[in-house]
Amino acid sequence: MYELNIEIDALPKSLNKKLRSNRWVLHRENKKFDFLVATLCFGKRPQKPLEKASIAITRHFYRMLDYDGLVGSCKPVVDALISCGVLSDDSWKVLGAWQVNQEFMPKAQGGKLIVNVKERV
Repeated sequence: MYELNIEIDALPKSLNKKLRSNRWVLHRENKKFDFLVATLCFGKRPQKPLEKASIAITRHFYRMLDYDGLVGSCKPVVDALISCGVLSDDSWKVLGAWQVNQEFMPKAQGGKLIVNVKERV
């Protein structure tokens, strides 16, 4: 069974900020996460993209988001996992329900995301 654990030392924008952003700013941010995730997954990719998996994402930051904002902010990371070849798709059939959580981290320490992907049978 394949399992991937990565820690990203950057946070995507919250959903409320994304909805008010220019499309080129959003494109630039998505490409940034594509690069970050591909770099962190280098040498850790499965033989072929996973057809069934579960994903758990924990956001560490000093500000808490509401639930839909939290899930929406994780979308660039999941899309990056697809583009780098870890996941085949982000549909319900492949991932099911995402497990998302957030924990407090002091402002001076910045923010980070911890992503765990496990293959399902």
